Amino acid sequence: MSAPTVSLYQFMPYGAPELKEVARKYLVRALGVASAAWLVLFMLSMGTSALLSHRARETSVVVVPYRELAAPPPLTQDAPPPQVAITQPVAPPTVGVAVPVPDAEAPPEQTIASQEEIAQTTPGVDAGKGDLVVAPPSDDLPQFGEYVYVEELPEAITKVKPDYPDIAREAGVDGVVLVQALVGKDGKVKDVRVVKPIPMLNDAAIAAVKQWVFKPALSNNKPVAVWVAVPVRFSLQ
Repeated sequence: MSAPTVSLYQFMPYGAPELKEVARKYLVRALGVASAAWLVLFMLSMGTSALLSHRARETSVVVVPYRELAAPPPLTQDAPPPQVAITQPVAPPTVGVAVPVPDAEAPPEQTIASQEEIAQTTPGVDAGKGDLVVAPPSDDLPQFGEYVYVEELPEAITKVKPDYPDIAREAGVDGVVLVQALVGKDGKVKDVRVVKPIPMLNDAAIAAVKQWVFKPALSNNKPVAVWVAVPVRFSLQ
């Protein structure tokens, strides 16, 4: 069995009992409204700050004429050197006076040689026709690696097969030895140089290529000496 409820006004009839009875209810409402208002103001301030930060900043450009610009500051802080006063006056420039020079003596008269006399004293020139006598080409051979212009390269006519060394055959050494052969004007090999060596096969390759005979190279329809590459193959099969 529950006890009957008694209002605060009936229990305490003095003072302001009706205000005390509803104070708790209105206090809770006031706190809720204040919190909501503060939250709304905070959200508004944050939104305004975000909008202002995203707005393009206005920049002002001031155009100053070149003549109104101030002089740049000196690179060094040293004071300029004092000006030195010139005490002695500068002498005015003097005008030179032309000095007469005696005439030089003319050289004695010289006799100019005629064409016939020049032709007689100049070697290799025919006095009657004036054609140059070309000296025969020298037999100097080109050095190794020296470039010689040719219109037709040498062509091998006689090839000698190299002798396979026994030591290389037993060791199973084979391959291609690349040599440079100097082919003379007569088509014979004058010199041989190894370019891509194989130690056990070099001597056999040189001995074989020295016995080759070529059709000589031609330059201006004349045979010339020239270096030519010759591969020498050694195969165990």
